[in-house]
Amino acid sequence: MHESYEDKEYDPDDLFRGPNDNAYQKDELRTGPPLSYIAEKFRCSIEMTHYLLNSLNETSDIDAGQKDRMLFQARGAFRYQLTSYLALQNMLALANDQKVFGRMERLSSEDFRDWLDRLDRGGSVTG
Repeated sequence: MHESYEDKEYDPDDLFRGPNDNAYQKDELRTGPPLSYIAEKFRCSIEMTHYLLNSLNETSDIDAGQKDRMLFQARGAFRYQLTSYLALQNMLALANDQKVFGRMERLSSEDFRDWLDRLDRGGSVTG
């Protein structure tokens, strides 16, 4: 007999999941550079992509079609980098808000660095 929605018992704790949810968590043993070192280099890459994206948005020196293609690629790179960085910081739930990418793109470089600083203080590369 199939259990109906009303018959199923729910644990209130099911509503409060970790920031990365169980689907994105796995215990792993690794050897290599410390994750804090990787996070530092990754953050520099994201900041550079953010700068590139803002520079592309402001430039008028290139053909509109070419600019659109370049913006599409830069936005894709920024989105993948930011999602991965949020995962590395154990803050992947922030990527569930699809508008976060556009909001972060529109920030000034200084405001984006401040946002990353707050993220770094609230996140953890060690789990």
